[in-house]
Amino acid sequence: MMTPTPSRWFKRLLTLAAVAALPGCIIEDSDDPYEPPREVGCPALEGSGIHGSVSLYNETGGFFSLESYTYADYYVRTAEGRGMISLIETGWDMDDATFRMVPGLADDRCVSFESSLYPGSFLRQENAEVWLDEGSSNPRFLEDATFCPRQGLADLHSLSFESCALPGMYLHHTDDFLYVGEGSGWAFEEDATFILTDPWSP
Repeated sequence: MMTPTPSRWFKRLLTLAAVAALPGCIIEDSDDPYEPPREVGCPALEGSGIHGSVSLYNETGGFFSLESYTYADYYVRTAEGRGMISLIETGWDMDDATFRMVPGLADDRCVSFESSLYPGSFLRQENAEVWLDEGSSNPRFLEDATFCPRQGLADLHSLSFESCALPGMYLHHTDDFLYVGEGSGWAFEEDATFILTDPWSP
C-alpha cells in the first residue's frame, strides 16, 4: 500500500494551490527548466466546447463510484495503477472503486477523480491510457487528470467525460481497461457512458 510521505503531501499542496489560484485560468511552470511557463486550461472547453457541458458543482468534494453503462455492476477502479472496470467483490474492491470528485485540477468547470485509497493520487490519461498517478503541479498532469462532464453519449440521463487535454476524446472502456479516445456507433457510445452512484465506501 502506498504510504503518504512529506514530499507527496507537498506535491498535493502545490496542486491545490494551483487550483485555487484562478478558476479556469492557472499559470504554472513546467518541470522542464528550459520550457517557458504556459497557461493551463481545458482545450475541450474552448470555443463551442462549453456548450453541452454538465455542471457537477454541487457534487464536487463528495465521494462517488462510477458504474459502467454497458455492464451493470462493473465499476471504475484500478489494478496496479491501471484504470479499469470490474465487478466489486471484496472490501478492497469497494475502497478502490470509490473516488472523491474534486474541481478539475486544470479548470474548475470540469472535474478530477481522486482515489479514496491513495489520497493525492488522481485518474489521468497518458498516451490515451488511464492510470492512477500521484498529483503533480506540472501543467500537463493537471490537464491530463481533468475530465469535462457531458450528457451521456448513450443516455442523456447518464454522463460521459471528455478529456480536458484532448478535445473530442472520451473516457471509455475496452476489454475492461480504461482509455480516452474517439469513436462512433452505439458500442462506443455505451462504453463511454457512466452512471454516477453512491460510493461503495462511505
